[in-house]
Amino acid sequence: MGFIGAGRVGKGLSLALSRAGYPISGLASRSRGDAQRVADASDVVFLTVPDDAIAAACAGIRWKNQSVVHCSGAAELFVLEKAPRAGGFHPLVMFADPEVAARNIAGSAIALEASEPLLSQLKQMVKALGARVLVIPPGARAAYHAGAHYAAPFACGLLAEGVEIWRRIGIAPEDALPALVSLLRGASEAVAHSDPARAMAGSVARGDLETIKRHVAALEALDAELARSYCAMALKTVPLAVGVSEARREELRVFLAGLTAAQRA
Repeated sequence: MGFIGAGRVGKGLSLALSRAGYPISGLASRSRGDAQRVADASDVVFLTVPDDAIAAACAGIRWKNQSVVHCSGAAELFVLEKAPRAGGFHPLVMFADPEVAARNIAGSAIALEASEPLLSQLKQMVKALGARVLVIPPGARAAYHAGAHYAAPFACGLLAEGVEIWRRIGIAPEDALPALVSLLRGASEAVAHSDPARAMAGSVARGDLETIKRHVAALEALDAELARSYCAMALKTVPLAVGVSEARREELRVFLAGLTAAQRA
C-alpha cells in the first residue's frame, strides 16, 4: 500500500495499517515529488491529500492497474475518474495527532464506498484495523460528512465556548478544559450505553425553566452572542427531554424560541 499525501491522515492511517500487518510501499509528499514512485510500487494507493487536491493528485499519476482510494468524507468518487478502480475510505477519527489517531482507529467506524472486488478488500482492511464498517450510499457523502461534524468538530467548538464562559468568570482555561473534557467523556459514555435522549442530563432534561432563565441572564451579562448560542443549542435539546411533560417541553420551546427570534431581530 502506498500513500500520496504525507500529512496527519496519511501518517496516522499508514501507521495503523502497518501495525495491522499491511506492508507500506511509501508515503509520498509534495516537497519530495515522489508520488509516481510510490504509486508504481503499490497495488492500493491512498490519496491522503486535502479534498480540493484529490482530483489533481489523481490526474497527475500515470496509473497502471492500481486501486485508488481517497480518504475524504465529503468528496464523491468521480474525483477519481482517472483511476482504474476507485474507492472511498473515511475513518471517523480525529487526525490531529497521527499517533493518537492510529491508536483510536481500533473500535471506530470507517465509511466505505467502492465497487467489488475493491469493496471486499477495503472491508478486510477495516476488520484488520479492529474497526466497524459503514457503507455510504452513492451521492450521499456530503450529507454523511456534515452529520459527522456534530460528533467531533462541533463538539470542539462548544468546548471552546464553555472554556471561554468560565474564563470570563475567573476560571483559568487550564482548569476549565480538563473539567469540561471529563464531563464530555461521561456524556459520550452514557450515550454509548443508551441513546442521546436517555443519556442527556442538565436543566433542559429536568424541565427546569427557572434555571434556564438564570443561565440566559448570566450569559447576556457576559456577552449577547454567548446567550444566543446557548438558546439555539438548548432549543435543539428540548425534544430529548423525554422525562418531562409535553406541557413543560412546550414552555421551554416557547421561551427559547422567543429569545432566539428576538436575538435574530
